Amino acid sequence: MLKNLLAVLAITIVFASTTSAQNKYFLTYYNKAEKLYDAKDYINAKLYYDSALKKNSMHAYSYFKRGLSLYAEENPQAAIKDFNTSIFLDKTNADAYNFRGDTKIILKDTLGGIKDLDTAIIIEPNNYSFRTDRGAVYYDLDSNQLALNDYSYAYNLDSTKSRAPYFMGLIYYYTDKFDLANKYFNKCTIIDSAAPGPYFYRAKIMYTIDDYDKALSEINTAIRLNDGKASYYILRAKIYMFNESEYDDDMAIEDLNKAIKMGSEEAKDLLAEYFSEGDA
Repeated sequence: MLKNLLAVLAITIVFASTTSAQNKYFLTYYNKAEKLYDAKDYINAKLYYDSALKKNSMHAYSYFKRGLSLYAEENPQAAIKDFNTSIFLDKTNADAYNFRGDTKIILKDTLGGIKDLDTAIIIEPNNYSFRTDRGAVYYDLDSNQLALNDYSYAYNLDSTKSRAPYFMGLIYYYTDKFDLANKYFNKCTIIDSAAPGPYFYRAKIMYTIDDYDKALSEINTAIRLNDGKASYYILRAKIYMFNESEYDDDMAIEDLNKAIKMGSEEAKDLLAEYFSEGDA
């Protein structure tokens, strides 16, 4: 009897020491992977998550983080496999559902992606990123009211972030509700005055309603913040063309030429149309 107990005790000690060593190596690899991931070195982070999972193949979060590394490296097929395993091992990780949803949408499984985003929100209903991610999907599908519902909810959760009001502004702009669009683009510039997008769209609104002076002021700000967008120069050229000042024609041509150098076919067409009408 004593001999049997001693044998069991010996096996238990060996198992415990082996398990302890495995845990030690797992933590070493996992912690290194986390540091590499935080440094955005996703290729090497993945390799260390590989090593960590060899020591502990049941660690759900390692599968999730390896999936994120693959997602960042634009390998959605491999990423979704890791998200699947992570969710199988831990069905409470809302982030895993959210990123699996985003990945499914990249892979053109839109309905499956929305279902996962729904699940993430059920687990964490007050998560700003989950709401805006789903709102972006609805926005791309032209489901404006559903998108507005998510963006409004997100904005009420955190009014210090600009993503929700910016997309609300876009939705109202493209549905010709310019007053509301202006309202939310204004909120964006208060939150982040260095983002050029809201100024560009406010310029488009002012241009549409023939308020060329305000339109010019807004687009000048947008170009100062980002001088690498052809669409910005095209809009300013149009403002110059229609503001009834003949002295601005040369500046319009200059802007169109800048847009053409950026590869804009629209700018080429506008310039050709300008000269065909004998305005030069």
